[in-house]
Amino acid sequence: MELSSLFSALGGPLGDEILVWAVAAVAGCICLIAVVNVLDMFMDNPNEMG
Repeated sequence: MELSSLFSALGGPLGDEILVWAVAAVAGCICLIAVVNVLDMFMDNPNEMG
């Protein structure tokens, strides 16, 4: 009985909020990796810029 009430609670607004925050965290990590890669490209080739 307790397990079914847990699943019904996660199916409500709390589950939606957890899903939104999880997607936002994954997107933030992807953006952070992209920014680090771009900065790495600019730092590795200072003589080729201009």
